[in-house]
Amino acid sequence: MSFFSRLLDHLRGGTDGPEMRLSARMDAPLLIIELGGYGHRTRDWSAGGACIEGFAGEVEVGGILSGHLHWAGDKRRLAFTAEVMRREGNGVLALRWLDLPLAIQQEMEAIIG
Repeated sequence: MSFFSRLLDHLRGGTDGPEMRLSARMDAPLLIIELGGYGHRTRDWSAGGACIEGFAGEVEVGGILSGHLHWAGDKRRLAFTAEVMRREGNGVLALRWLDLPLAIQQEMEAIIG
């Protein structure tokens, strides 16, 4: 299939191959990301990054964010740093971890398997 055909198929919503993400995406357990004093529920997360909704701050794609994260119900608040990979008008941010606490990373890997 030509590049142009694959592109059209993709734009129509079809799939033409395997998932290109490097890390499996999960939505449970719920991961909370705190930025600027506000907690954001993740839409999905992985050992490579996460997607959140409802972000109202100012940040550009390629920008760096720092905050705290924790599993829902967990009292720990662990510092992280992430790069903004995508931003949508409705406050959706796709983040790529740059500095993820080892404890959370190990827990994610244990959950994903």
